[in-house]
Amino acid sequence: MVAEFGVSELWDPAVRRDPHGFYDRVRDSGGPVLQIDPAGNPFWVIAGHADVLEGLRHPAIGHEVHRHSPGSWQPALHELSEVARIEARQLINLDPPDHTRLRGLVSGGFTARAVARLEPWIGDLADRLVARARQHGRIDGIADLADPVPVNVIAELVGIPESDRPRFRAWSAAIVSASIDGPAATMEFGAYLDELAARRRAVPADDLISQLVTLEEQGDRLDRDELVALVQLLLVAGQETTVDMIVNGIRLLLTHPEQWQALRDDPSLAAAVVEETLRFRGPVEIVPPRFTFEDVEIAGGRIPAYDRVGLSLWGANRDPAVFERPHVFDIHRTDVRKHIAFGHGIHFCLGAHLARLESRIMFERIAQQLPGLRLAADPTDLDGFRLHQDGLPLEV
Repeated sequence: MVAEFGVSELWDPAVRRDPHGFYDRVRDSGGPVLQIDPAGNPFWVIAGHADVLEGLRHPAIGHEVHRHSPGSWQPALHELSEVARIEARQLINLDPPDHTRLRGLVSGGFTARAVARLEPWIGDLADRLVARARQHGRIDGIADLADPVPVNVIAELVGIPESDRPRFRAWSAAIVSASIDGPAATMEFGAYLDELAARRRAVPADDLISQLVTLEEQGDRLDRDELVALVQLLLVAGQETTVDMIVNGIRLLLTHPEQWQALRDDPSLAAAVVEETLRFRGPVEIVPPRFTFEDVEIAGGRIPAYDRVGLSLWGANRDPAVFERPHVFDIHRTDVRKHIAFGHGIHFCLGAHLARLESRIMFERIAQQLPGLRLAADPTDLDGFRLHQDGLPLEV
């Protein structure tokens, strides 16, 4: 099995241009496939829909391997640097009971009912963005349409003043890029939240920071690092992934003229565009690394205890055992709701309802108010896996 795959094949430039071919071969291989990431860490790739689902809910696959591995040692939180402490307290890096406790503190603000109250506000923001775009003959689909929506929505929910949002956006970009500026951005963001929390303690507002500060003051439910970690996760996950969804939806529509025409004829198809974009090119390729806590039989093979596991959402969402013509972008497909682009189980994306709402509204407004929108570049020159960094040139 391993001999058929280069151990670092997933990062080969040719595979990066078309990773779905790699995941097709993983599904057909008859077992998990060993790879080594650029940092030299080995991990097992799983790409079948049923197998990824099993991995997402398997009781012996999780994040905090140090709690299960005999003889393993994890430094106490107070011995870690500030950046390491905050990373360790991220929801995506925690297992129950800490994960259950922290997620419960914020989940009420992201239910379908809570998010639906934001629709008029998001619609007004989308209208203003589209109206501004109509005034220019050429725009950047990311900077002018996709990017401003989630950054302003998350900032509004959290309670970031409008004057501070450019910094908010810069911190997010630095943190998600994993560049050398990331740790500094994490510390700057933490210091900023300390100041904002102090202001909210003095004068509470109707925002998430005020709610979390109240919980923090109760003593045993939330500490400072947990507060920063929660808000940072909302900043990055709620912003960067939604930008990715919107810009890739635009690109896919404009490179599939029949789908673009269908949406223009019937903007109510916007919800279907969201789901097919999530299935066809979701924002998360592989879920954050997990570990086996014991030998695990999965995907037709055995993964040894304490090894890393890479569960590929992209692979699962192109599985021909579940999706008809999986490599075809089709907003009319009837099997689209079987996708797992937001994950599954206890780590199902907290902001899924919000991301769906933001993207649907943007696709509706674009179809209704920018019907002549088209690419301002040769589609073959666009690398679909780097659009978020390189921009998307459009003509209105």
